[in-house]
Amino acid sequence: MRRWCWVAIGTLGAVLCGEAQQLELFTARQGVSPVLERARRDGFPDARLQAVLYAGDLPVSSPISLRFDLETGRANLWVYGVNSTQRDTTVWYAAVKLFVAFQVLPLPAIPLPVQQPLPESWMDSDSLVLVLRENRTYTEFRQRYPDSLPDAVILATSVLPGLPTVLPVWTMMFLGTPQELSTNMTCMVWKVGDQPQAECVHVVSVQEPSAVGVRLFPQPARGWVEVELPQPWCGMVRRGWLEDMLGRRVQQWEWVPGQCRGRLLLPHAPGVYSLRFGDGVRWLQVPVVIVSP
Repeated sequence: MRRWCWVAIGTLGAVLCGEAQQLELFTARQGVSPVLERARRDGFPDARLQAVLYAGDLPVSSPISLRFDLETGRANLWVYGVNSTQRDTTVWYAAVKLFVAFQVLPLPAIPLPVQQPLPESWMDSDSLVLVLRENRTYTEFRQRYPDSLPDAVILATSVLPGLPTVLPVWTMMFLGTPQELSTNMTCMVWKVGDQPQAECVHVVSVQEPSAVGVRLFPQPARGWVEVELPQPWCGMVRRGWLEDMLGRRVQQWEWVPGQCRGRLLLPHAPGVYSLRFGDGVRWLQVPVVIVSP
């Protein structure tokens, strides 16, 4: 997803040229009306919002310095997925706010699983950060890594384990760096009725905290995922398992020693999971595995 965003934002930067550094911060909801208006002008009269996302940490030269403010829940660029039932398609737009006015640019299709259109009552991004401040794992992570910023912030409908209904769910990902692999954390925030809830997972290990070199395809996945392990782990791994956002093991597989590639069956429930491989002493972790419906 991040690679896709680099291309899209590079295109947007070329359009904005020298004005890109003067982009204003705004919440996810504040950009919805300009985006839906643009979609209707583009021939999608029944346009409905289906997903919202922010993706940062661009390792490329770009006139846009992306920013998500964890104090206010505002970003200087949001991407919106808009669904048209009449046209049987989902189109994507990037929105920025420049000198008080919004500018909206159509984008290529995003390889991100989206569900039902978002209901009008979805939680805005400024409320998202307020809920996260009440979560102990999140606050401890922020105290330990005060300079860490989210690599992705995504809003879409999803079915969470243990909840029977489809809900709008925010997912915030801190993916860490090669220098500090333990700085990865994933949080999910949703509401049941009027009660907001948050779950954050932050795994810290002194051994092998992140599966650098592990390749997954496809991602997001549905039903199964192909996994390719790096050397020398091919000869050491004996089993793999999948954990949900609450740290519960939902699936486990035996791994053939010496095998570097295999296909794993995934659970039916869509959501964000953590994938691990180990030999009983050491283990590898893939912090984020997205399962689509």
